[in-house]
This record gives sequence, C-alpha cells and structure tokens, in this order.
Amino acid sequence: MRRLVGGGCGRKVRDPGASVNREVVSGWRRVSPVPAVIVLASVLFLPGALDAQNGDDEEDLVVRGLSFTGNRAIDDYTLRVSIATSNSSFFARAIPFRWLGFLGEKKYFDEREFRLDVLRIQTLYRASGYVGVQVDTTVRRSDNSVSLSFRIREGQPIRITALSVGGADEIVSQRRLLGRIPLQVGDPFNRLLIQASTDTIRAALRNRGYPYAEVFRNFDEDRENLSADVRFEVDPGPFARIDTIEIVGNDEYDDKVIRRVLSVREGQPFSQRSLNESQLDLYRLNAFNYASVVLKDSLPESLDDSLVTVLVQVAEGPLRRVRLGAGYGTIDCFRTRGSWTLNNFMGDAQTLELNARVSRIGAGDPLTAGFEESVCPGLRREDSRFLKLNYNVSVAFREPFLFDRRTSATLSVTAERHSEFRAFLREAYGGELAVTRQTPVRVPITVTYALMFDRTEADPATFCTFLDVCDLQSTDIFTEFRRRSMVSVGVVRDRTDSPLDPTRGTLLRFDVRHASRFIGSDTLRQFTKGVFDFASHHRVGRQSVFSWRVRLGGVTGPTIQLTGDEDRFIPPEERFYGGGANSVRGFSQNELGPLVRVLERSLDTLVMNGDTAFAPDTVIRTSPSGGDAALFASVEYRFPLTRRLSGAIFVDAGQVFDRNDERTTPGLRVTPGAGMRLASPIGPIRLDIGFNPYEPQASPLFEVRESPDEVLELVRLPDDFVPRRGFLGRFRFHFSVGQAF
Repeated sequence: MRRLVGGGCGRKVRDPGASVNREVVSGWRRVSPVPAVIVLASVLFLPGALDAQNGDDEEDLVVRGLSFTGNRAIDDYTLRVSIATSNSSFFARAIPFRWLGFLGEKKYFDEREFRLDVLRIQTLYRASGYVGVQVDTTVRRSDNSVSLSFRIREGQPIRITALSVGGADEIVSQRRLLGRIPLQVGDPFNRLLIQASTDTIRAALRNRGYPYAEVFRNFDEDRENLSADVRFEVDPGPFARIDTIEIVGNDEYDDKVIRRVLSVREGQPFSQRSLNESQLDLYRLNAFNYASVVLKDSLPESLDDSLVTVLVQVAEGPLRRVRLGAGYGTIDCFRTRGSWTLNNFMGDAQTLELNARVSRIGAGDPLTAGFEESVCPGLRREDSRFLKLNYNVSVAFREPFLFDRRTSATLSVTAERHSEFRAFLREAYGGELAVTRQTPVRVPITVTYALMFDRTEADPATFCTFLDVCDLQSTDIFTEFRRRSMVSVGVVRDRTDSPLDPTRGTLLRFDVRHASRFIGSDTLRQFTKGVFDFASHHRVGRQSVFSWRVRLGGVTGPTIQLTGDEDRFIPPEERFYGGGANSVRGFSQNELGPLVRVLERSLDTLVMNGDTAFAPDTVIRTSPSGGDAALFASVEYRFPLTRRLSGAIFVDAGQVFDRNDERTTPGLRVTPGAGMRLASPIGPIRLDIGFNPYEPQASPLFEVRESPDEVLELVRLPDDFVPRRGFLGRFRFHFSVGQAF
C-alpha cells in the first residue's frame, strides 16, 4: 500500500491487465485498465493525438441523431456533455423543419473526435467504478446526414466493501462523518465521489475550528473480486481562533459598517461556515459588486499556531443606481417600471429608494389609445369603470442595522391604484413600517404595521348578493376613502436556485394580516386573513424539472349591520379570487369561484320552453365576487425542446369558496394544459394553454331598474344565468413572464 500526502491515494491492483483493442467502427472494445487520470488527460486535453485519417475533402455530415443505450449508472445528459460530438438543434433535425435548411443550429460530424468520444465514455465509466465497460457504436449515413448511437455494456462495478475515517474521533464522531459523505458501503468505487467525500470531511473539521485540516485517502482495490476498501485519514492541525480581521477595497463604506455585517468576530473560534455566511450577507447589503471573506494564510506559520487572520475584500458598487424596465402582459397590457436608489444615504449603509410602476399603458384611462381592442385583447372584457391606469409610487428608507446585524427596518410612503381584473379597483395612499429579523436558521420573519387611506370600487351586484344592499346609491358607502390600520406577520423560507425560473429547491411563504377597530381601522376595513404557500422543484435528469405547489388561505370579517340585518363583511380586495396564468389555468383571470352577472342593457326577453332567452345583442357583464377561502394545487413538468425553448405539461386544481353563500359551492376544479417557455434575460416568456372540461358555472343574474321613487336598484332575475360556449371555448390562453410558481 502506498500513502500519498495531501489528498493523494494508494492502491493494490490484482488485475494483470488486458491488451488494447483500438477497433472503432464496430464491435465491442476493451481498453486496458490504465489509471483513469492518465487516460482522461490524454483524451480530453490532447485531442490531436489521433490524427484524422480521412481526407479534408470529405463532405460535411450534419448530426441528425445522437443516442445512448444500455447506460444505467450514468444518465444521457452527463454522457452528452462528456463527449465532443453533439446533436444538432431540434429545428435542424426534425422533419419538416430541417428541409427548409436555415432553421436551427447544425452540428457537423468529426470522425476523429467521434473515435475519441469512445475513449471519453470509457474513461468516465472507469472513473465511476465500472472498469469492465465496453462501448460499441453505430453510424448511419444518409445523404448529408448522420445518426450516431453509442451502445454501452456497463458490466459489474467495483463496489466498496469497507469504509472508515480515522484521526478525527475527538472532534467529530466517525459515524457522523460517514453519514454526511456521499459515498457509502455497497456503492460503486467512484473516484469522483471519493474526492467529494474528502471535501465533505475537510469542511466538517474547518467548521469546528480547524482551518488547516487535511484529509488523506487510502484504498485497496481488488479487481478480481470487484471490491475496494476505502479509508480516510485526518490530520486536523491546530485548533485556531480569529486574531485579526483585515478589510481592503472599501472607500465610501467605513470599516465599522462592514464589521457589523460580518458574522465573525475577533476571538471567536474559526468557522468556514461563518465566513461563507458573512460573504453572503455582504452581497445582500446590495452595496458591493464583489465580496470575499477568506482565510488570509493558506498554511500555518507553525505547527502549534492557534491564531489566524481573516481577509475581507470588497469592491464597492455605485452609490446611485437607476433602473428602467418595460414589459407586456395580457391583463396588464404595456407596463413599465423604474427605480432610483441612493446607497449609503446617511453614511451607515442606509438606503433611500424611489420606485414607480405603471401598467395598462394604452388601455387605461388617462393613457388610453384603444389598445384593449387590438394589441391587448385580454382587456376587451374588462369593466369600463375599472379600465384605468394602474400605478404604484413609493419612497422607502431602509436601515440595515436596527438593533443588531440580524434586524433591519424599512419605512415607506406609498400611493397606488390597483385593479383586479373584472373584480375591483382600489386606490390608496399612506405608509408602513416593516421590521425584518433573520433567524439562526436563515429564515426571515417580517412584522409590518401599515396605516392607509383607501377606497375600493366593486360591482354593485357583489354587495347586493352578499349584503342585500341593492340600490346603487347605498353602495356608494363602500367606495368612500376609509382608514385601514393593519398589522401583519410574514415568514419566507426560500431555498430555490432562481426567483424567476427555479429548477430545484423549495419556497415556503406564510402570511397573517389583521385589521380591526382596536388598532384604529374603519368599520368597513376590518378582517383577519391567513395565506400559506409552498412550492417544490426537482430536477429530472439534468435538464427537465418537476414542480408542484399548494396554496391555501382563509379570511374572516366582523359582523356589521347595514340594512337592518347583520351580515359578515370582508373588503373585496381581501377576498380570494382564482383562475389565470398563476392559478388554475383552465379558467380565465378571476373566473374560478363565485360570480355575479348583470344585464348591461335592459332588452326584450322571450320565454321559450320555459327558459328565458335574451336578444342576440344583449350584453351580460360578469364580475367575480370572490370568496373567503381558497385552495389551489398544481403539478408541472418542464422539458427542453431547444437550447432556449422548453415545453411544459401541467395539471391545476383548485376552488374559491364562500362559506356564507347559501348556494352550493362546487367542488375542486381540475384542468390540464400545456405550454412553452422561451428563455430571456428577464425570465422565461411563458405561453400556457389550459383546457376546461367543465360546463359554465351558473350564477345570479341582476338587472338595473328604476324603482317607483326614481332610485336605481339591482333586481335579481328569477333564474340563474348559464352562458353557452362551444368546444374551442374550453381552451384558455395565458401569456406572461416568469414561471407560474
């Protein structure tokens, strides 16, 4: 046995070796078991070692197909990225697109690299423990195209029969270390996982105060019996404490500001995890383009050196930032946003930020240009009262260190107009104070107090249905500006790898909001609302993603007396609405759940076979009235089509309930669908098509009439209204940016 210091390895081999068969075009190949590192270097870094024996005048062949069969231990994606030969894009190989000749990216066949690819695959397998792997190839040529196939016979791998860690028992138990490493007894003898296990053991020691810990690998390999014994020997080195923290690269930001961000202090035991968290916190401050927190000396000055120096290097970002953006959505029409940020506002890392967002440009009053009839057809069915310009303007001051480094606060003043499609229009102005506390498990908790003056305009039929307030003059009491005093608590645990296009990880949100007269809220602005949202994303292979999401919520309000009877009132903007691009995609925006419908014009009606029939030009307005409870669930599978284009299939389920509605609320609605995503710098541009297999929902139908005392009031017609639709009307199209969840 031979031991190599500094992460080396030793081995005993009882395989006399085998001769090399360089046959490439057909037949199984077997390469002598030379060390994987030598083969890997010669194959990957010396591609010219095998000169092409083909003439340069050979016609270029386009790769129209590339496949692998027989591989179980290593997936197709890993094999594809390990070889030089690559497949042409979807449009360059699929019939009839490839006949056009100019669509898609073409990849050409190089026989020299193709022969080397056989060695590359063999090297990768043998480094993974499959020393007896054999690779055969099939080449099918037709005209100027070629289809390639690698047929792999993996054979039996060398398996680990014994695994141990020595030299670290006084610091961390062997059982705990063996439970953390990615290599276990019975696994294939994978050299890559051995290196990963070495790094895991070293990291565990460095997080416990041993910055100079080294791990040495030893193994006995028996190829005749396909077994290997692996042992890791640990040299922990001296236990160290942080003596000095040096900060370089800062100009505008004082050293004390940076020190407040760091989770390491002089005199504390060294921890690599604390250094990594400090680096992440520096980036979260949004003040630095570059930040690094590392150990200054890679080697100790002496064997018993117990003091170390931490080096913090930063590159400051601009003190002033201006950001502009624009976009388009089927419900928002054209939209734009901008922000102006002043960093280090008061010299202690505070931030002053001005934000503005405007949407429905070209369709909303006063910036209307008739776009709802052309480029923004999604707004064609919007209530004219709600078809106004949406905006949000805010000025926010952020203090990153309210009491300590884990607590921050934001004070903001806001003015906004927000409309929910065909449901309500809300205008508000006021301010809020939010305090965020980072917990030890890196889950922030935010407590917010908001004082706003707002008004909400909804369809009068909503109030007539649920509150029995049916004359239009009385419904004006709901549209007056009123005081809203609200306290909320929010928890967010984000472990996803991207906010716009997550491919792995989980996201959990929980939010509770309360407004009541005890904290100064108006009578018609009282409620208690809770929402729970969880999403999980999983890689399938290397390029596909399986995601699922569950969202549920409930809201309740006080009982108030409006028309002689006591009724439970919940502000329309706090009710739940379902359907749309980010909900149940088989329904149009907000059309899942309770609905009310109103005759836009009073026209002649006919009674035919006991049913009420309306004149052909009768206009019936549909308004979602929302509910006080909601449940949504979705599963989605995304898969690549080309380099930038991916497809998706999904199934959404959900329902919006109203527990005070006397009508029977239908059960969950399940709608399947499919879509496409186009990668862009602002996130995936998404087109989804949902299919609704259910018949249209019956809803109360109202008509505006004049009472004898000349007061306009809503009168409910005796029969509920059920719209008609054909087969194509079962499909719903949604266009947006970013994934659905």
